[in-house]
Amino acid sequence: MDLLIRLKREIAGLDFSQTVQKTVSFLRKNIAHYNWVGVYMLEGNELVLTAWDGPEATQHTRIPIGTGICGLAAREKRTVIVGDVNADSRYLACFPYTKSEIVVPIFKDSKVLGEIDIDSNTLNAFTERDREFLESVAALLGERYV
Repeated sequence: MDLLIRLKREIAGLDFSQTVQKTVSFLRKNIAHYNWVGVYMLEGNELVLTAWDGPEATQHTRIPIGTGICGLAAREKRTVIVGDVNADSRYLACFPYTKSEIVVPIFKDSKVLGEIDIDSNTLNAFTERDREFLESVAALLGERYV
């Protein structure tokens, strides 16, 4: 069964906070190369970590717009994929084992509400298929935001 359909079933009837937590856990559990999954929501000029699933917490719970890969994706309103975080000076190091990252904005009425941030322990882990899938997940979160 399609992962997006399964996710929709799992979040049916949940409020937004529950939806976000269920989504990060679902993504990490069901996709092997998603080693750390977080959702940051925009509060003023900062992204604030709202939910996460991974082996450990990140120290980056508040990220100014424009800072790091997360801040770049929010500022430019686009998905950003970094195949090798060690080769990108914009990367805010969270974990020594992270090798690649994808950040996907969550929109509502063309406005950035937040974003999905995923780290992988594998170089060049994220493909066009990941981008398309995660943009669909982000759209689903945007629809559920009240």
